[in-house]
Amino acid sequence: MIKKIKKLALLAMTACVIAACNKDELTQKAISIQIMGYNIGNSELEISIDTGVYDKFKTAPNTLLNFGKVYTYPSSKEQALLKIRDVVSGKEVYQNELDLRQNEFERFFPFVMINGTPLEIKIPSPDPATNKLAFYIYYPESSDLIDVFMRNETGQTVYIARNVMPATWAYADYVSAEGFKDPNKNYTWYFVKAGTTDQWAFHDDEYKSQSPTGTLYIPKNGETGRVQAYFVTAASNQLDVVSLFKP
Repeated sequence: MIKKIKKLALLAMTACVIAACNKDELTQKAISIQIMGYNIGNSELEISIDTGVYDKFKTAPNTLLNFGKVYTYPSSKEQALLKIRDVVSGKEVYQNELDLRQNEFERFFPFVMINGTPLEIKIPSPDPATNKLAFYIYYPESSDLIDVFMRNETGQTVYIARNVMPATWAYADYVSAEGFKDPNKNYTWYFVKAGTTDQWAFHDDEYKSQSPTGTLYIPKNGETGRVQAYFVTAASNQLDVVSLFKP
């Protein structure tokens, strides 16, 4: 009788342990993963997290990289590996180990691929007195310096950056000026040859040298302390200006 009771107790304990394990596995957590950038060249990019491959969301050559997914995992999991692979060459071109123990529900990663090589994204340090803007212009057709100015609906202009050299990182300080503070209005950035206002920087074409600011999240209402990096390319039939920061 005693042996039978002990056996039943052991079975009960085992069942409890299994139930606890199953409960832990069933308790799910989730984080939002976003990757923004661009894919220049002949590569096709594929993103995976651990063994999960998002093969339906590949990034074709010379297109915007815009990946956003919610990654779910067991509460006991502490780490995951985010990877980007060049499908054409088969090479892994980026990886980042995610610490799942942090209480961060959103993770943002900028990534730019230029002809098979990841671009080093050089982010400036924040300054509470101003906003730090960074620009990388990909335009192999010319090495001429470029000015960037913004125009509102009345024709008023303000300079964003001057003398930006293509294929190098350039930095500028910016605080919203009068006429450009309304968060509900959309303005336009223009890219011109340095020292001019109407010699268009890309393909001598006004349309290909301008970009609306709707998705660029420019600082407004006198905001300061923000750091914002942009990748600019005229590789497609239009000008693409990509925000490399979490809005």
